[in-house]
Amino acid sequence: MNMLERFRLDGKVAVVTGGGRGIGRGIALALADCGADVAVVARRLHDVEAVAGEIEERGRRGLGLSADVMDFESIPKVLDRVVEEFGGLDIMVNNAGGNLDRKMYSLPEISLAKFDEQLALNMKTKWWGSQQAAKRMQNGGRIINIISIAAHRPTPGFGVYSAANMGMISMTRTLAVELAPKGITVNCIAPGVIVTEMLVETMKISEEQAIAAMAPQIPLGRTGTPEDCAAAAVFFASPAAEWTTGQFIDVAGGQPT
Repeated sequence: MNMLERFRLDGKVAVVTGGGRGIGRGIALALADCGADVAVVARRLHDVEAVAGEIEERGRRGLGLSADVMDFESIPKVLDRVVEEFGGLDIMVNNAGGNLDRKMYSLPEISLAKFDEQLALNMKTKWWGSQQAAKRMQNGGRIINIISIAAHRPTPGFGVYSAANMGMISMTRTLAVELAPKGITVNCIAPGVIVTEMLVETMKISEEQAIAAMAPQIPLGRTGTPEDCAAAAVFFASPAAEWTTGQFIDVAGGQPT
């Protein structure tokens, strides 16, 4: 197998949570471009069906599934359906996360309910997705957790989100060791500033304002794109990364942590 072929994903089956928009959509399409059949999971059926259509336009099988990762009974059912329809599971991308109500909460003021919600969305759901995917991977596999560079720094207004992302780095490292005997690798991708719908809704600014405000802070001079993150996901999912596990990579344009 030459080096270019080591980045191919032909015959592989992937699941991407939060795959209807933004980074998740970018990752789903990139995996399909490299040969994988891809199921995309998100709450909005219209979004995931649209992405599934784009996957099929690339000549791969696509499946759009409406499910909420915060409903912990839904992910096992989703994964069982993927295995039934596609014949297996090789790649699990735990991308869904963020803040459900698009609001910021300081640590001195956040309620217990919001604290638990943030931990559940950004940490517990990724652990659960990893555990359930690993149980269905029969011939090794790849688990990729999408976190944020917020894990590395103080983030006023997003303290629990930041802590959950740091927790996912630790959890990823432990999962990597515990799942290594099954031939499953587990890695993290930490995006920097990607101007998505969630970001502009949370910050209450336009996409143009976000780019203008944030690009000058980034050494490479621009904000990121979903495709920047997707390239890292393709690497971790591919045979090229078969000896890389328990790692995280910042995709952040050199933004200091």
